[in-house]
Amino acid sequence: MSKAKGLFGSAAAFIYFLAVMWWVLLLLPFVILMLITDIGTIRSSGFGTVNSGVTFVAVFGLFLGLSLLIPAFRKMYYKLPWLFPYVKIMYLNLIIVSIAEALLNYGYQVQNPTRHTLFFILMIVQIIVCRLLMSFYFSRTKVLVVGGVGDEQ
Repeated sequence: MSKAKGLFGSAAAFIYFLAVMWWVLLLLPFVILMLITDIGTIRSSGFGTVNSGVTFVAVFGLFLGLSLLIPAFRKMYYKLPWLFPYVKIMYLNLIIVSIAEALLNYGYQVQNPTRHTLFFILMIVQIIVCRLLMSFYFSRTKVLVVGGVGDEQ
């Protein structure tokens, strides 16, 4: 029974990886670049856009969370040791850029050049502070190459 359960779990993890995680891993860097391009569009047009970063954070968070919460799906992190650090760092980068886009969109809701400049500076400061905090966190906490269990020591 235990062997069949393990085989079923491995098959489920493989199917989840091919159906969902492959796309998530492929799209994460492109979504971050797209959000940076949206920031450039906001700056050049002078108008706010849709906060699409929040949607991407929610969707990717759902799929990544499922892959870490379900023990059968977590097997992919044991088979591919590079996967967990990649996912953790890229997801944090996605959150940072999404916050930056939302901050800049908020600043561009009112047509005022002083406000635009102020919120652009706030966005740059936010990105720098968040990246410094992320670097400090990863310098103090090792990202293990094994799945999400016990990664912080």
